[in-house]
Amino acid sequence: MPEEGAVIAGSLAGIAPSWEVALRFAEQVTESGHAVTEATYRNLAAHWDEGEVVELTLVAGLFSYFNRFNDALHVEVTR
Repeated sequence: MPEEGAVIAGSLAGIAPSWEVALRFAEQVTESGHAVTEATYRNLAAHWDEGEVVELTLVAGLFSYFNRFNDALHVEVTR
């Protein structure tokens, strides 16, 4: 996926609007569940149905948990 490199580099240029709002939502979920704004919810609802928002929340929260768990235990990244 060509956009993947742009996202990793910190740019959302060229990303579909639905995925842009999903990435911004995931970022807010990762910062704190309280960081998710009403504007973000409205934007999500314009692109994603309720079930998809639940799924996006689950994935963002789960990966945030994995990162915190591994960071707390100083788990080394292996490839």
